[in-house]
Amino acid sequence: MWRRPLTALAVIGLVAAGCSGDDDGDSAGSGEGGGGSITLWTVYDTADRMATMQQVLADFTEQSGIDVELVGVSAPDLPQAMVSAAAAGDLPDIVVHGVELAAGWVDEGILDSAVASELVDELGTDTFNESALNLIRVEDAEGEYATVPSDGWGQMIFYRTDLFDAAGLEEPSSYDSVLAAAEALNGQDGISGFALGSTGGDGFTMQVFEHVALANDCQLVDDEGEVTLDTPECEEAIQFYVDLAQFAPAGAGDVDSTRANYLAGQTAMTSWSPHLLDELAGLFADTPLTCAECGADQQWLVDRTTILPLFEGPSGDQPTQFGLTINLGITSSADTEPAKELVRYLLGDGYMGFLSISPEGRFPMRTGPEAGDTSYVDGWSGLAVGSGQAQLSVGELYGDDAVQTITEGATGFERWGFPQGQGALVTAMYGDLELTNILRDALDGTLTPAEAAAQMDESATQLQSELG
Repeated sequence: MWRRPLTALAVIGLVAAGCSGDDDGDSAGSGEGGGGSITLWTVYDTADRMATMQQVLADFTEQSGIDVELVGVSAPDLPQAMVSAAAAGDLPDIVVHGVELAAGWVDEGILDSAVASELVDELGTDTFNESALNLIRVEDAEGEYATVPSDGWGQMIFYRTDLFDAAGLEEPSSYDSVLAAAEALNGQDGISGFALGSTGGDGFTMQVFEHVALANDCQLVDDEGEVTLDTPECEEAIQFYVDLAQFAPAGAGDVDSTRANYLAGQTAMTSWSPHLLDELAGLFADTPLTCAECGADQQWLVDRTTILPLFEGPSGDQPTQFGLTINLGITSSADTEPAKELVRYLLGDGYMGFLSISPEGRFPMRTGPEAGDTSYVDGWSGLAVGSGQAQLSVGELYGDDAVQTITEGATGFERWGFPQGQGALVTAMYGDLELTNILRDALDGTLTPAEAAAQMDESATQLQSELG
């Protein structure tokens, strides 16, 4: 497990988009298909990320003769936007989406699993991360895979090494060590113990709670697909969450507030994705560092932070890492051949350009153009992180040991429901987010952890029955 501080070693120039230059047969052809026009929806919707993607698509158009209309849709808005587009008969051809939506969208007729499976087979199943493929397998559908994997990230605990060292605390790799550190450090110089997701009806809260639950072997379903949230392991996970929330900053705990508290130097720990890494190094202007010491030294906070990718509860079998993969979904109304050609390009010649949009949280789920080839992973480690003039490569920001740890971790992401073929249930749960409302009631003290576990079990069982 990697535990060294995140020290930025050197400032480098921007790595050119699409630097892989592979001539491997995976990229789009020379437009022999006759051109055409397709639409791509992406969750990377900020102005700078859209501009980078526009250049990637311009290169694709020049090579293929296929025009691509790019539409940015924020991740929280994407599920409803796709359902509305389907109802209106106006789906995009391709959508960039999280794995939790894949199986449900196949069931709803939004994604074409047959086309996705053809592409995965064509590109080579042995060129993809097996963990990513396992997360998108679907039952009772045409084709084995719901969508085509692109990249992913694993949830991590970020913590202030300087505060831990000064207090003589153990690294926060378990329930007990996290709680002990949160209690010991909370209130010191205005610092909170742990900034965690605590807002009801919120996707970030859902992700953090699933991370905590998996660490304690609290599973959504058993091997037969029966919901199992009303178990001692889940009650224990909820109790831990309630106990930890005592040491959280005041106010709502969501993706924005938890990040802001950490970047302000006002919390000792948080659970976040690697997308925090460029901001932690002062490399993303939209969310600047605000800690008092950071004005004079942009590296002050990153030099005092360590990340832990693995976490374990007292009932857990082994340390786990919650993971989320980003995928390229081809819709049921897509202009199929141009859409397939774009996916080939984005996972071939255009892969490095595509991944260069926020690469710190986008580890490639396709390792190379052929089995055993790691050129895409190698290329990812050199991509530029952040925006503006001062940028770092992923490899230099993370360090060689960290890159290796992230690489190994990406082969074993843990998630609720997917191994048991319950991906559609996961889609439904992330759609209604009722579990986070129940968790919020437990945090407010209106439910005991045992009552919350029973209500979560009832909610998930009802959703499952509605899915048939």
